[in-house]
Amino acid sequence: MKIDRDAAVGGQPIKLVRDLLADATNSDGFYSDLVDEHLQKAWWRSTIDTLIEEGKINRHNRGQALRHWARTRDPKKIFGVRLPKAPDLSAQARNLIEALLAHDLIRRGDRESDGRIVYHVTDNGHATGMKTLVPRMTRSTAEALLQKTLERIAKINSDPELLHYVTEVRVFGSYLTDTDDLGDIDLAIKLVRKRVRGEWVKACHDLADKSGKTLSFFQRLTYPETEIRRRIKSRLPRISLHETSELDENPEMGGSTVYTFAAPDRPDQ
Repeated sequence: MKIDRDAAVGGQPIKLVRDLLADATNSDGFYSDLVDEHLQKAWWRSTIDTLIEEGKINRHNRGQALRHWARTRDPKKIFGVRLPKAPDLSAQARNLIEALLAHDLIRRGDRESDGRIVYHVTDNGHATGMKTLVPRMTRSTAEALLQKTLERIAKINSDPELLHYVTEVRVFGSYLTDTDDLGDIDLAIKLVRKRVRGEWVKACHDLADKSGKTLSFFQRLTYPETEIRRRIKSRLPRISLHETSELDENPEMGGSTVYTFAAPDRPDQ
């Protein structure tokens, strides 16, 4: 699942919210202290980046500077540079907690004997904590991206070394709406095996071995499909791949065919 990286909850960037929810998911419950900690980390990261931009800290020391916070939590100087006083973020923490509750991302639990409230991540919160952040794009950008993707698929179908053809591509989701504000492109693809000489498993392993990667038996067996998906996505997070069978089994998801290919050695497909 993907969300707009420019979104905000309770005045805080969605990345902070996502990381907080992912962190809180790993526990049976959390206190407001965890929210404050994530806000403090965000302040520290911003402070270090500002000092780097001002030329006071070498950019190559950024990683060490960020780790410095975990060791001291209240540093006065770093690399000889005096730091601003850490702000009181308790009000921001309260606002964020209220926003998380309002968006059904967390729920209130019991109150401990010391007065602290235990919060729990909801199902919506779990889903948000696992989402990938992607920038929004316009309709024209999405159309150009789809065209480039279909061109890559055409090249895949002309590559004799690969073991599958992509015989159909359907687009679905927000791309089929009238919106000019899109997050990603949902594509459903249909793969058809090529006819190979000898055993299919050996053909898969041979192709995997050509990659030079160290893979397990199962990874070598599935490498032909994995490689095709890798080439289609071309490391672009805005492309979300599915199978056409998923749309066939869930007709309410819709879908419009934007590419077809007749496999030359599979006339029945």
